[in-house]
Amino acid sequence: MSNLLDQAKTILTIAKDTAKTSVTAGFGVYGTILDEASKSSDKATQIFESLVERGAPVESKLKEQTSAIFTKKTTSEPVKTKLQSITGRFTGAQDSKLSELESKIDQLTVLISELNTAPKKVTKAKVTAEA
Repeated sequence: MSNLLDQAKTILTIAKDTAKTSVTAGFGVYGTILDEASKSSDKATQIFESLVERGAPVESKLKEQTSAIFTKKTTSEPVKTKLQSITGRFTGAQDSKLSELESKIDQLTVLISELNTAPKKVTKAKVTAEA
């Protein structure tokens, strides 16, 4: 029986050692993950800071360009012309042009219908003898 008890104690000791080793390995994995995350975080921070440095001059140039656009004086004549053209379509200023175009289409329709009619028969005049 003593031999069986010794074997059980040996198995228990081996199980405890294996469990302890497994837990320690898990802590090692966790520590490695933390180290790698820290390195990645540091690298990400460095990249972000370099982007901020590169973006600062671009921001000032962009501000200059946009302010130049807004302070640039433009005439409103092209805008007025386009606006009159658009509103003319809705207010009827184009009506006279449309009426003129419709009358020309009507004239063409009449001419085409006259061309499509069968030609009239030509009759020969009778010649009378005078002599």
